[in-house]
Amino acid sequence: MAAFQPGKTWIHRHKGPPLAIAHRGASAYAFDNTLRAFRIAHELGAEMWEVDVRLTADGIPVAFHDEDLSKTCGIRSPVSALSAEELSQLTASVGRPAPRFSDVARLASELGAGIYLDAKEGKAASLAVECLIENRIEKVIVGANTADYCTELVESGCPYPVSILVGLGLDPFAIARDCRAELVHPCWERASERPDRLLDEAFFRIARSMNLPVVTWHEERADVLAELVRMPVLGICSDQPEMVSAPSFETGKTPEIVCHRGACRIAPENTLASARAAWDGGFEYVEVDVRQSADGHLVVHHDEMLDRTTTGSGPLADATLEALRQLDAGVKFDPFFKGEPLPELAGYLDLAAATGRKLYVEIKQADQLAVVGTVLARIPPDDVFFWSFDQELLKTIHRSAPSARLMARPEDYETLNECLSAFDADIIEFNARNANLGDFAAVRAAGRKVMVAYMGSDPNVFSELAQLQPDIFNVNEPFLARRILFEKDKNRNKE
Repeated sequence: MAAFQPGKTWIHRHKGPPLAIAHRGASAYAFDNTLRAFRIAHELGAEMWEVDVRLTADGIPVAFHDEDLSKTCGIRSPVSALSAEELSQLTASVGRPAPRFSDVARLASELGAGIYLDAKEGKAASLAVECLIENRIEKVIVGANTADYCTELVESGCPYPVSILVGLGLDPFAIARDCRAELVHPCWERASERPDRLLDEAFFRIARSMNLPVVTWHEERADVLAELVRMPVLGICSDQPEMVSAPSFETGKTPEIVCHRGACRIAPENTLASARAAWDGGFEYVEVDVRQSADGHLVVHHDEMLDRTTTGSGPLADATLEALRQLDAGVKFDPFFKGEPLPELAGYLDLAAATGRKLYVEIKQADQLAVVGTVLARIPPDDVFFWSFDQELLKTIHRSAPSARLMARPEDYETLNECLSAFDADIIEFNARNANLGDFAAVRAAGRKVMVAYMGSDPNVFSELAQLQPDIFNVNEPFLARRILFEKDKNRNKE
């Protein structure tokens, strides 16, 4: 195998939208600088991961941001005073194991991710760079927090491009010129509610004249990101890389996506955290399961029992709302989500109404008319549809709330015609086994929409189902589904 030669020219060759750079990994959904955070970042479409690197007492570079362990473990011991093994044990004991940088580099190589290296000290940087070269990672930026350190990196022959991080009130271009930086990275997230307005045409004119690509601060505000992604920047850092990486479909004819129980691979199912992750990722629908507490309140939870996903036990229907409010619905998914509550339906409706997003409501065990009335009082009928395993319940909704959109499944009937006529469902849901173009045509001829449910993760199955061009996909893996749909969309446009 030929020797790997890292280079700096890739930053000028990059074309297309800004790179999504996951800030310390997907740190909105996992403890920062952990392997889980980096894996999730990849799932969310991040092309690069920003990684903080420090050196342990035994000279091993590790992914860790803070100088000591006060915030992480409640002890003041500096990272530099601990061996890599001691650091690993201490951080693992609180559920956020600090990985060796070599493990991060191997994972990046395996997944095809680039690295934005924020080395906190020179020796850590040089060892990390060696590790990146060993793992043949081409897309790398080395970040410097001071002009002196930037100059040191450049003069020492850093084989990767070096960026200078510049704070508020400083001239980024004068500093970049003096320290010979190859990229400029303004850290202006605290400049105002709209720091994007500082990146005006005059700013980019100077950047172009100096041949300096621009990487921005970490940003999670939707209105700011909406502007940043339109700008001629190389990359945007974000705790939520899905807000940067969501692809734009050219045709506008791709299926809408229902996130089953929210973004349930990223955050705990049927929680507001999973709904936010789905809607922040640009998906249209979140599916929720509705049950009723012992004292008649509507809550969102899938199982009849509380045990699997919460710190409670026994049937949900036997618990009062006050008792349900004491439960933790996040910690069993991951310690990062400790304290995430079991949500009331009203919380979902507030969030959907505030974001203008849509809901698919499955009624598990609750007064169906109370559910429909509560939902339609907050959400426009066109932005929600309902389903239940109980067919009589759906017929009652059809008779009593004619504006409510309903779903039906052919698998629950002898024939497709019976499915279409049972209660005039607006959406007909097929699955990976029974989806076919002939039935799709019949459904559309009847003026209904076609949905396909697939809860697996096989890209080949997704690809086959995408060829059928349903109107809606109901999936557990929305980010994977969207990537496949995007590739199909691009290929159709080339034909």
